[in-house]
Amino acid sequence: MILEVTAATLHDAKVAQEHGADRISLVTGIGEGGLTPSYGLMKKVKETIHIPIFVMIRPHNQSFQYDEEDLQTMIEDIHYAREIWH
Repeated sequence: MILEVTAATLHDAKVAQEHGADRISLVTGIGEGGLTPSYGLMKKVKETIHIPIFVMIRPHNQSFQYDEEDLQTMIEDIHYAREIWH
């Protein structure tokens, strides 16, 4: 069984790793169902955590319906996330 833990801060990610999580789901805005974390948070978690990290790409909490502008935002967020991991 794989234990995936949702983390919204670097501290959350550290605690999850220290307590045996197999991977991290990195988000912000947990109260809104999870939103895309900032570039800075992604970078710090990547530099610190040594287990797999999955980043939520969700630009807003307005259900899961996205218009063209939302899609372009998501594409840009994906590019930034990939830049950190490559």
